Amino acid sequence: MEVERRGRVILLNGASSSGKSSIGRALLPLLPDPWFLVPVDAIGAMRSTVHTRVLDDRDISEILRRTRLGYHRAVAALASAGNDVIMDYPLSEQWRVEDLLETLQGYDVTLVEVRCSQDELDRRERVRGDRPVGLARSQTMVYAHGEFDIAVDTTTAGPNECAATIVNALGTVPLPKAFDRLRHRRHI
Repeated sequence: MEVERRGRVILLNGASSSGKSSIGRALLPLLPDPWFLVPVDAIGAMRSTVHTRVLDDRDISEILRRTRLGYHRAVAALASAGNDVIMDYPLSEQWRVEDLLETLQGYDVTLVEVRCSQDELDRRERVRGDRPVGLARSQTMVYAHGEFDIAVDTTTAGPNECAATIVNALGTVPLPKAFDRLRHRRHI
């Protein structure tokens, strides 16, 4: 069975607690056509947590790397079947960007930069209580690639406002898009 079209991908990139998940949920009712919200945390939550051995930092790092590589390929698989996908995923390591550039080659990817002030990120982490305060500050590589198609700032704007901004901007994103510019820059 041949798929008529490849799905589109909206990648919400930002530091921990910047509002990616809330924006992703707010996007779903605003976008025409069905979209899948596939946050990386949902993939991680599928992994078992009981281990028969003690894991050291290297083991944990390798498990997380495999999980993230699988996440990239799960998104590509959904899109290859014609599904539109919203990714909720921080590009906090350069290898993630590199792998996604290869894995999502040929797909229409819109890279959305989700920004938030450091003070507000710290406040949100304290309120959440499910991650260490300062995690967002440690994610210095999130925007290091230097490219995006759309930017929103959640410091004062709520998820619904940010989602509306993204939806309104989707049709006006100039070509080549951020992922294509990043690929081009890699091959210069």
